[in-house]
Amino acid sequence: MPSDNPFHVPVDEEVFALRDEEAQRKRAEREQAKQQHVWEKGVKKNPSAAMMAELAGSDGSAALQQSKLNLVAAATRDRRKEKEHMGEFIAKKREMFLVQMSLDTKRAEIRKLEERAQQREEALRKSEQMLEEDALRFDQFLKDNDQKAVQAIKRAEAETKAKSEKVQEIKKLNMQITQIKSEMSKFEEQLEDCRKYKAFLDKLTPTEYFEEQERLRQQRRVLRKQAKLAIRQEEVNIQFELDRAARLAAEAAEATKKGKKARSRKEKEEEEAARLAAEKAGTAPKLTLDDVSDDEEPEEEKEVPMYFKTPQQLLDIFTALEESNLFLIQNSQETEAALEELRTKFAETRTHMEAESESLKVQIDHLKSGIAVERDHSAVLAERAGRRGGVAEQEQTLEALALKVSEVYRAIFPEADASVSTLQMLTNIEAQLEELLGEIETMPQEEVEIAERAKEKERRTRAREIKLELAIKAQEERIQRSIRRAQEPVKRREGKPIMFRSVLQVRKKKVVVKSDYNEEDDVNFYLGMGDD
Repeated sequence: MPSDNPFHVPVDEEVFALRDEEAQRKRAEREQAKQQHVWEKGVKKNPSAAMMAELAGSDGSAALQQSKLNLVAAATRDRRKEKEHMGEFIAKKREMFLVQMSLDTKRAEIRKLEERAQQREEALRKSEQMLEEDALRFDQFLKDNDQKAVQAIKRAEAETKAKSEKVQEIKKLNMQITQIKSEMSKFEEQLEDCRKYKAFLDKLTPTEYFEEQERLRQQRRVLRKQAKLAIRQEEVNIQFELDRAARLAAEAAEATKKGKKARSRKEKEEEEAARLAAEKAGTAPKLTLDDVSDDEEPEEEKEVPMYFKTPQQLLDIFTALEESNLFLIQNSQETEAALEELRTKFAETRTHMEAESESLKVQIDHLKSGIAVERDHSAVLAERAGRRGGVAEQEQTLEALALKVSEVYRAIFPEADASVSTLQMLTNIEAQLEELLGEIETMPQEEVEIAERAKEKERRTRAREIKLELAIKAQEERIQRSIRRAQEPVKRREGKPIMFRSVLQVRKKKVVVKSDYNEEDDVNFYLGMGDD
């Protein structure tokens, strides 16, 4: 049974029933809010502001009062009729306060959760709205993009069409250009042919005709300048008269300004003299042909008219040229015959000179080889003379050298006087060599080089043979010395050999004496000889 005591704490079933009812009501409100459209939903308020508005409003106060009455009714429903003590009453009050406080706390927490849920729902709603707006904008963007794509395709088609038209036009223009170029090349060829013909005809034209045309052109030029000079002189005269009239008018105006003042006799005489001088000098300057510039000559006057008017003129000139050519052909044939005769004589002379030059070259080579042999022999003799010394041996060497020089001299000059001195012989030989070398320089270079190579090869062969003979002689001498040493009795030494203190070898510095003049090198260079 429900208790009549208002301070009686309701049972847990009632409290949970109230909570379930409240939760069910909130759930129903949320479901209803979910079913509403965007424009039907309200705006969530701040929980504290909503609470204050709820407390301030009449509806809020009525709901609060109703909830309190429900609590009081629940508390007094099963109220007991018996009396209670003050301590129990206070304890019950305390329990009621704690229950009420816990309920308030739970309600506040529930309210906060509901507000958070509403905020989340509001955020979801705004997100949905933004998504819808984004979807609308995206749809609009797609539509615009489609329109732009269509327009771009249309423009591309138009540009492609225009491009194809331009390409066709360019092809036509290129064909026209090619055709024009071919025509121009054809005309240029024709013009070149005409120029060649004109040059040919100008060559056939007599020079007197060109001189006459130049004289006529100069006369026309002088006539043009004279006509221009007359016009220019007339203009100068008119300008001079105008200037003089203006000057006289200015003088008259100045005299009018001064008035009719009495003038002295001296001033009148001066004015009269000035007037006479002005009348004497009152003629316009005369122009000459040099003062007139000659304008550019017209094109039709620059071209010299053709000398040939009829084909017969060309035929006459060709006939005259043919006659002169026949005369020239006859002269050329005579000249060729004379030239052939000269060539024959030149070939004979050349053959004779080549034979002489060959013989002279052979003599020169013999002389060179003899000189080389004598030089080697003189070197050997000089070496021996240096080792042994002695006036007698030097005299013998000089006598042998004089004999060799006389042999060479007699070989070159068979009919020469034998009483010539050795130095004079060498001078004559040198002069003959210079003469022969001069003749060789006049010969063809290729033949001279071939002969030089042949003679050089022969000289080297001869030099090698001489060296081989000398080497054989030296070998024979060494063999003879070896035989003599082998035949000598053997000397036996007794005891140990005497050992001397070793002496360190001292490197001697070689003193190179540079000489600006070497007589042998000078002779070799002068005679055109070289050692192998």
